[in-house]
Amino acid sequence: MIVKLEQRIETKEDVSALSVRLTGDYKNVDYSGAWEKIVKYCKDENLVGCIDAEYINVYLDDPTTTPAEKCRVDVGIAHPKLGGLQSEGEVRVGTLEGGKFIVFLHKGPYTELGQVYEEVYGHLLQENGVEVLPKAMFEKYLNDPALTKPEDLLTELWIPIA
Repeated sequence: MIVKLEQRIETKEDVSALSVRLTGDYKNVDYSGAWEKIVKYCKDENLVGCIDAEYINVYLDDPTTTPAEKCRVDVGIAHPKLGGLQSEGEVRVGTLEGGKFIVFLHKGPYTELGQVYEEVYGHLLQENGVEVLPKAMFEKYLNDPALTKPEDLLTELWIPIA
């Protein structure tokens, strides 16, 4: 399968975020359980009106150099209105770090993301001549998998660059 991705360079400001940290093989951690905790927290805090929130997974470790069982991912949402909240239980309030990014847009099922990463890290970053920074990258989900056919899912990969 040949992966075709739209790409752009974008600068992003720091933004407040809520997240649940998961540790383990990125392919096997309980993303759904983490999202359930985020949704419950938002309901408990009466968080409404954040329609433009960014739904994200922040990958803190490189699975090619970190043992799978030690890889960490923060599952959550980012929005400026979240800054005044307090961490509670597993839900942490923090900051999604901004900066300069190369952004790749993938249209298709989440099951294809492994191939997308192979293409991005194996070819596209070098072809673009960008210097990847040793900081966390994140995925941003542009539509709802409960309401969208897998082939129509839109996922952005945000990779920090110099």
